[in-house]
Amino acid sequence: MDIVVVRSGGVAGMTRRAAVDTTTLGDAATEWEHLVQQAIPQIVDLPAQADQRVRDAYSWTLEIGEHRCETPDSALTGALRELAERTLREGRRPR
Repeated sequence: MDIVVVRSGGVAGMTRRAAVDTTTLGDAATEWEHLVQQAIPQIVDLPAQADQRVRDAYSWTLEIGEHRCETPDSALTGALRELAERTLREGRRPR
């Protein structure tokens, strides 16, 4: 499964991107898949975020398989936040 995370904004206004393909992770894939299964229901349950941008706050775009969401930093919680931050930390940087 492909996981793509884009975090933009913040004080510096920088954008960070990272991606993980769980099919290439070998033994670590099970742990990632478990986290994905916890995060996907949160994407479905995210409330509609009607332009709730906060100055100097991050904005996130996540693509997890066929699921996609755009959300402000304040709505990113639990397993979804853990997955997003881990992807930025451990994923490859797309060009």
